[in-house]
Amino acid sequence: MSAAKIPAAIAAEVATPVMGRAITAAVFAVVSIFWPNANAQVLAYGLAAFMVVSAKFIWDYVKAPSVPQPARGLYGIAALVMILSGLTMALMPQVLVVGIAASAAFIVAGLLEIVVFFRHREAFLPFRDQLVTGFVGLGTGAALLMGLHLDAHALLGLAGGGVIILAVFELISAFGLRHDAKEEQARLWR
Repeated sequence: MSAAKIPAAIAAEVATPVMGRAITAAVFAVVSIFWPNANAQVLAYGLAAFMVVSAKFIWDYVKAPSVPQPARGLYGIAALVMILSGLTMALMPQVLVVGIAASAAFIVAGLLEIVVFFRHREAFLPFRDQLVTGFVGLGTGAALLMGLHLDAHALLGLAGGGVIILAVFELISAFGLRHDAKEEQARLWR
């Protein structure tokens, strides 16, 4: 049985936000790997920036005209939780606060992506990818909760590890969408 192909027009609508989310995740992952001796401020401001920019691309993704209306509300909640988490981390850059805020955002967004997958994947084919991103978010949030007793450098590593997986998966998804969109827009990302 062959997989259903995403129509070119739909792929063109969502390819750029997916790539934006992928690049955001990749940049944060690189920072989390290569920042030596990360302290609470690096953890707080890095994760805050990741959450806010990711929320922007999640919102851009669901603003596409072809996205089912009920899914927009779920993603709106996920984006709002990520923004509030980012603001909390930026305003209170203590390791424990950052760990709790980040884990809450990853878990809530992950759960909502899984709900979107089960409820709306038939109506909107790009939502087939949300199962993986949802479980990555859940896993990252759970790892952060279990590591709340760790220092800033370790929490940055835990968050970065989950985000690396997210970055790889989102890059694969974005390039797949770009390939599907070629029929619609020959100059997508050129």
